[in-house]
Amino acid sequence: MLLGLVSTGSALACSCAPATPAEALAESDAALVGRLLSVDSRGPSRARYRYEVLRVYRGRDAIERGSTLSVLSSKSSAACGLPDRLGGRIGLFLTEERGRWAGGLCGVISPRRLRAAAEGPEPGRLGGSTANCAS
Repeated sequence: MLLGLVSTGSALACSCAPATPAEALAESDAALVGRLLSVDSRGPSRARYRYEVLRVYRGRDAIERGSTLSVLSSKSSAACGLPDRLGGRIGLFLTEERGRWAGGLCGVISPRRLRAAAEGPEPGRLGGSTANCAS
């Protein structure tokens, strides 16, 4: 559910499978709130996003609050790359791929909604999707 898909047509567009925040939290290898420190190119289409970890909701055994975490993603938001606004707080659902963290636009959530998903559902409240990302 956290995978972004890229179309092969003339225009690339990010498309996300719908998932509630609680579903995305359960399916992710890690979930955290971080502050983006830098974005470094890793070839023509990939980048390394470095985050200061502010809060960890899933993956506490591998990620420490206050540490710096590198996440691989696409460079382009059209290909579901992570947002590149430096200094902003962001909630992330991550996967582990061959010992490295990976993420994308479909795994982005507001810190407030991530906290609510981690604390459990409120009676009578329905969850929404994790990202506003469509083709």
